[in-house]
Amino acid sequence: MTYLPFVWPRSASQLPCTLLVPLYLAGGTMMLAAAATVARGARRCLAVGSTNSSSSSAAVTHMNGIRWNNSAMRTCTLSSSAANTNSNTNSNTNSNTNHKQPILQAVPSNLKIDPRATSSPFYGLDRVKKDGKIRKPTKAAKAVPVPVPVPDPVPSKVEPSAEGTANILSELEEHKEEEHTEEDNEEEEDEEEELWYDLSSRTEPYRAIELPDRLHVPVLTFKEKEEVGKVFLSEHVFGMNPIRPDLLHRVVIYQRNKKRGRRKAITKTISEVSGSGKKMRQQKGLGMARAGHKRPAHWRGGAKAHGPKGWIQNYETKLNKKVRKLGLKHALSQKLLEGNLTVLNDLQTLESHKTKTLISQLDQFDIAGRYGATALMIDDAHDDSEENPSTIAGVDVNLKVASQNVFKVKAINQLGANVYDILKHEKLVLSLAAIQALEKRLS
Repeated sequence: MTYLPFVWPRSASQLPCTLLVPLYLAGGTMMLAAAATVARGARRCLAVGSTNSSSSSAAVTHMNGIRWNNSAMRTCTLSSSAANTNSNTNSNTNSNTNHKQPILQAVPSNLKIDPRATSSPFYGLDRVKKDGKIRKPTKAAKAVPVPVPVPDPVPSKVEPSAEGTANILSELEEHKEEEHTEEDNEEEEDEEEELWYDLSSRTEPYRAIELPDRLHVPVLTFKEKEEVGKVFLSEHVFGMNPIRPDLLHRVVIYQRNKKRGRRKAITKTISEVSGSGKKMRQQKGLGMARAGHKRPAHWRGGAKAHGPKGWIQNYETKLNKKVRKLGLKHALSQKLLEGNLTVLNDLQTLESHKTKTLISQLDQFDIAGRYGATALMIDDAHDDSEENPSTIAGVDVNLKVASQNVFKVKAINQLGANVYDILKHEKLVLSLAAIQALEKRLS
């Protein structure tokens, strides 16, 4: 196998001919399919932008208002001059674009997945035209029925002439040809139109804040979501680094086995069930199965074969108290690391026990509702009044009653905080009283 010398392209005229082409001398086969694909992609990439091609000797990095991107053959970046001209011509563009240069990427023809699918690499990107303008979604045109000529009613006794039937058939064939030509034109337009997406419109993923800056969390109000200050969380409770998934797994398994507990059902065997041990019938001669007594498992009122024994089947497992305590610390630190920890100054400001009131306030935090996230709300409320208590089980009465009708929200006291519920819900909402109690109990 021999290779031709490779020269990096310096101009547009060298792109199709400066490709590394392996030649198999034995078979005489040249792999030109890949070279043709790359050359075609390069020409389409250079064709994006203005149509003026007077300066053919210009560098590839700035040609026709396009900046070449070496990361992909089908990726183009509009230069600053082209972006400025587009922004001047279009007066309806948004002012908050921060002059970010759009990076155009064409959808490969061999991509079999829909770009609108969540698993597609183009999901969430703005669909643009070749000149860099955002394309507005167009509504599908309504299909207009083609009028079919209806022949005049012919009397039943008079037969239609040959000329009339020929005219009707010719008109129907003309309409069919028009329909076929329209469908062909639409298919050609769809084939010619390529899908381009702006890579610069991709939203940046969430980046975790490093310690100890991560421990500075803003305190918000429950009613209006206004920041009233900041709280510095304890690094011994919320600053565990790195997070240990093995501890979280051990605690979750322990909790699930603890909830499963022991089997309460107890069944009786043949020796325990009541019934005589006398032989029911003679061994032979009656044409029925032999029976030694009236307590077999397949008879009504008989014993239970291999049934549960409550005092034997115990699914509980043991886990040290220090390990459970450490697992709770890692669960709290994980929520802070994800950015799903919300601190409120007070959870006892709910005016009514109505579910509608709670949902309206949780909607500000993107919790509950149809598309909201699940949340675990932890509080540490106390009320010493015996006549009209405002708390129940360490939680505000209105919050407890209203949250029971919202399946995405669970409100508990800080004593009931556990690893399973924290990991099960997407967001964790803590009050200042709950944070103070948790840090005192776990540190």
